[in-house]
Amino acid sequence: MESQKKPVPASSRLHVVRILTIAIALSAAGFLAHWLLWRVKIPARQTAALLAIFSATLIIGLASSTWWPPAWRFASVWEVLHVAIFNVAAMLAYVVAYSALEERSPSMTILSRVADSGSRGQSREELQGMLVNVSPVEIRLAAMVRDGMVRDDAGMIVLTNKGWAWANTFSTWRRLLRFQLGG
Repeated sequence: MESQKKPVPASSRLHVVRILTIAIALSAAGFLAHWLLWRVKIPARQTAALLAIFSATLIIGLASSTWWPPAWRFASVWEVLHVAIFNVAAMLAYVVAYSALEERSPSMTILSRVADSGSRGQSREELQGMLVNVSPVEIRLAAMVRDGMVRDDAGMIVLTNKGWAWANTFSTWRRLLRFQLGG
């Protein structure tokens, strides 16, 4: 006997769309707050600032939900949890993407330069000359020092407590996922 799928009621689809709309709106509000604050002054600890902005936006949004129009208010704890999980995931994904864009990688530098040159393009020699003084390792080390992950101790790079916490977190995940050692 063939089992037939029951059609999803329209009210259920609207429910999902409503929750998704709320979650996206809160994420967009966090991004807008980030964009406006960066126009005023870029903070020294950008990653921490992004986490604080997106977390505050989520908390304020959830706390203010009692003043929303009745059709948009949360009906259950599960709806709040869905919005919170979506926003935390979006926040962490954005922080990772932001850290990659924060300092230009050689690949992004090449792409930008070739795009800016239009149909003329760039010769291999021009691109190599442009990148001769770019050290991705130095750029990342400077960002890690700025963010308090490592410190330069008489020429030796040493993990701070924050760096140890992140290193242990990554090591634990690598072991759980059975990843090999390496970058």
